[in-house]
Amino acid sequence: MIVKSVAVLVLSVLIGYIVYKNQISDSTEVEQEIISSWSESISLPNNQFRKLLVGINSNVDLIVPGVELLLQLNITPGDDFNHDQLFTLDHLQETFSHFFKKGSAAERAFMDADLFRKIVSEAEKLSNPQFYIGGNAALIGNKIALEFPKVELHLVGPVGPKLLELLPKSITIPKMSHIPKDEVHLIMEYQVEESWGNHTAPVATRFITSFDESNSKATMIESFFQYSKNVNPDLIILSGLHLLEGQSPDFFNQKLLFIQNELVKIPNTTPVHLELASMANQKFVKAIADQIVSKVSSLGLNEQEITFLSHAAKGPHSDYFENIQGQPEIHKISDIILWVLKTHGYSKESPSRKLTRVHFHCLTYHIIGIHSSAWRNNPSAVGAGTRVAGVQACDVESPDPDLVTLKFPQQFKLFSGDKERTFNESQPIMTWKKDGFHFALSPVLVCKQPLKTVGLGDSISATGLMFSEFVTDFHR
Repeated sequence: MIVKSVAVLVLSVLIGYIVYKNQISDSTEVEQEIISSWSESISLPNNQFRKLLVGINSNVDLIVPGVELLLQLNITPGDDFNHDQLFTLDHLQETFSHFFKKGSAAERAFMDADLFRKIVSEAEKLSNPQFYIGGNAALIGNKIALEFPKVELHLVGPVGPKLLELLPKSITIPKMSHIPKDEVHLIMEYQVEESWGNHTAPVATRFITSFDESNSKATMIESFFQYSKNVNPDLIILSGLHLLEGQSPDFFNQKLLFIQNELVKIPNTTPVHLELASMANQKFVKAIADQIVSKVSSLGLNEQEITFLSHAAKGPHSDYFENIQGQPEIHKISDIILWVLKTHGYSKESPSRKLTRVHFHCLTYHIIGIHSSAWRNNPSAVGAGTRVAGVQACDVESPDPDLVTLKFPQQFKLFSGDKERTFNESQPIMTWKKDGFHFALSPVLVCKQPLKTVGLGDSISATGLMFSEFVTDFHR
């Protein structure tokens, strides 16, 4: 009788295991199909970038749980409001709450140095504060140095002792970049469905704040352009303009004019990629759009940045940034990308403009729009960018279908006026043409339990660029 009972128990366990395995297999079938398709279709370009110059914002990121830090500071949930700059703890709470409930990554400068130092001091007392490489330029440089070790990479930006210790030794950091004390940025992370007062986070992301003298005043920008003349890179990556937002309009405009003049001097055979980040000052964003965007070859940005850019410069769906809920609608984003390329991009009628590529990235999908005569390998570039998003968020070596999930819409339009389409997981990289420009789109396999959200956009842009091929004689 005992033997029979044991046999029944073993059989029950075995059947349960088989059912469980089948459920797991079914639940990851779509994700596995996408991963397999990526592996078959993504390839490096024939002519890769070999010598890169990256600048100008770099710092140390102090990463902590955002809600836990607010409680440590004796801050209680309250109103939400989007402050352009932070002067008080109330401003911190209100702006954090504003983006927390939307699930949008954002960054705001703190304007009180003493108060910010106190906040950092409290953050260091939490159970598990973590120090990482920070700043778009340093993060992009770090990603490329680790994934493409044959690349000669130079970084110009403020590098203190801690950051120097964290960066790969293969990166060349000129003496002009060294500073005696690290700039610290506070990364307040939160998880999907985490609560703060009456709000529940729809996705896992982060809110960033800092008081940063070197980066906020772009102290390395003159050295950056001077150094570029000596290095003669075949790709220049520029970031950090958003940190100028904390300065006066006169200071901001002076720096922008300098950058504009220096960008014009760079040969057309050397592409320049500009990585944008979160900003709140409409006039400053419009100035970047009017003075800088047409002077660079490539532009990288997320949903908050692209919708606010369209709002500031009166583009399509200009009020979308105010009422966007969850992940942005594909057709509206592609409309804005097309508008950016038409308004600020190269054309036979406007040959002095250099912009020929826009890389948009959000949690659930990416789109890259290009002038096809200037860039090659675009489908692989967007696929590689989406693939690395889930890998880095899950902190694994390669895509794992059990750790990620597809949040891409089953029905969607590629652009306004297009017919509705049905997603096919066996062809996750989609391409189309619109008004002479070529587009590529791929869904992200979103990490179910992300371990690190900071730097995802930078890794995505870096990877997309390294899988892209620039046609150097395009302007001839």
